[in-house]
Amino acid sequence: MSTSHDPGLGAKTDASRWTLPPEEAARLEKEARAFKGESLWTDARRRLRKNRAATWSLRFLIAFGLLAFLAPALPIPSPKALSLRDDASAPEWPWAEPAPPPRAPAPGTAVTRDVRNLWNDGWRHRSMVQLGVADADAAEEARARVAEIAGGRATALEIRPGEGGTLDAYVSVPLARGDVPAVDYEAAGDGSATVWVASPEGGEPYAEVAARITGPDGAPFDPAQVSSFSSQQVGGDLFVFLTRRTPAEGLAAWRLTVHLGRRVKPTVGAVTLNGWRLEGSAPPTAAERSEARSADASLERGVQAMDLGRRVAASLQESPIEGVGYVGTAHEDGYWPFEGLLGAIDDGMLSLRSSVFGLWQTGNWLGTDGKGRDLLARIVWGSRTSIVVGVIASLVSLLVGVLYGAFSGLMGGRTDNLMMRIVDVLYSIPFIFVVIFLITVVNGLAEARPDLQIDREKIFFLVIGAIYWLTMARVVRGQVLSLKNTEFIEASRVIGASTARILLAHIVPNVLSIVIVYLTLTIPAVMLFEAFLSFLGLGIEPPKVSWGLLAVDGTAAINPIRIYWWLVVFPAGAMGSTLLALNVLGDGLRDALDPKQRGK
Repeated sequence: MSTSHDPGLGAKTDASRWTLPPEEAARLEKEARAFKGESLWTDARRRLRKNRAATWSLRFLIAFGLLAFLAPALPIPSPKALSLRDDASAPEWPWAEPAPPPRAPAPGTAVTRDVRNLWNDGWRHRSMVQLGVADADAAEEARARVAEIAGGRATALEIRPGEGGTLDAYVSVPLARGDVPAVDYEAAGDGSATVWVASPEGGEPYAEVAARITGPDGAPFDPAQVSSFSSQQVGGDLFVFLTRRTPAEGLAAWRLTVHLGRRVKPTVGAVTLNGWRLEGSAPPTAAERSEARSADASLERGVQAMDLGRRVAASLQESPIEGVGYVGTAHEDGYWPFEGLLGAIDDGMLSLRSSVFGLWQTGNWLGTDGKGRDLLARIVWGSRTSIVVGVIASLVSLLVGVLYGAFSGLMGGRTDNLMMRIVDVLYSIPFIFVVIFLITVVNGLAEARPDLQIDREKIFFLVIGAIYWLTMARVVRGQVLSLKNTEFIEASRVIGASTARILLAHIVPNVLSIVIVYLTLTIPAVMLFEAFLSFLGLGIEPPKVSWGLLAVDGTAAINPIRIYWWLVVFPAGAMGSTLLALNVLGDGLRDALDPKQRGK
């Protein structure tokens, strides 16, 4: 095959192929790179980096968010531990000598070591084993024994004068699972029960339970072993706790469970077990009994778990230490119960903090409130709560508002008109009254029906998020109206894409830029609203803490005699700087994601 050559364009090897000299190919590639387009997100990232205020705000928010998230792992004091004092203590420099407490701390909680005001071992999340000792040497030997039983956890020793010339030694270790006395239950028999609901004249209605229980060996359970009873109901299970007439080592009360499957509102006032009426039963002389309800029943025997105190007492009994006697064990939990997935993560971080730092904690760098609670710890944990509320509620408003507004704008016509009129009606309702009403109803329901196990905090998140989606829906609808008739939407319709696919795959991704901007502006508004509700007593409840509760403490600390400025300045500074950073970041994202500013 013949080959023709063109010096300007290259060599043509056949009718469909051309080859370029390496120099020409490199030149064309360089020109292509110079004119290569830039995506909206790449351009927005480049322009956001040039906005120093927005960049530093983003860094501040990331650092502050990490600090709040890692709060359980930080060596800061407990946010809820109370100390007996007459007044709030002012902030102290880390290198200053700590001021003596105005009142003697409780036994076992005194700070036994400190490095000025930088560190001390006064972490109020501990188990305290009280021992009677003859001298300091015996106390040190006892401390080593407790540390060994506790699995090598860090210990702190406090010695106080006792009675009769003896000494009381308090050996403290970080609180862990298994330290606190608990009761496990094992099967002890099963059978059936009949429950009558009695309505005595002039009194409160109550239930009468008649049960027949057979033990594992087939013999009837002997009710003469029972001295008294108490009852509790959770859901559809009715629990009757049977107290032992003769205490047994390591054994607790029996638990009779009647599986009703539905709630019985009256309390249990009479129990007949295998034909024996238990002590404390007092049936009414004149009662109108409703229809009897029969149900399966089971009997469980309580077994007391070997908590820390029992393990120490057993160890001293098996291998005594001269001059050491076991007195008792007390426990102090410095945190509220952690729940859910985040709660499991918090438990893990708290265990990590215990193993790394032991009982050490920071001093009162930002002072304390009137109840002796460390202000730094309360600000960190309060920011955690407020940030979680702001993010979750904003995401709820994002999900509802984006889908509602996008669907309304895409459908158009009567559907759009009807959906927007609903938004107008909801806009006319004062939000604060709706939220107060809903939260009051939920709180009342949770108190009246504890068996429902209503998580008031999650309801609080959802209620706040449910009222902030209206503006989001309007903003998204306006964006969708400008996109619904564009070429790529028409092309999707032509090839047969469904409305749901057009909405989720084409419309929503193209309005995310404005949604992200609005989201950064919604979070501070939600956080302020949460603080306002907590200030009114309708938000986060003690012992948990939020910025709204810190505001309550701050207002209570302002009086004509003395102003506790640190209770106002530090929480307000943390909250104000966070809200300022969110607003500056929102302005920066608005400018960075503006399509009209591309390339500038």
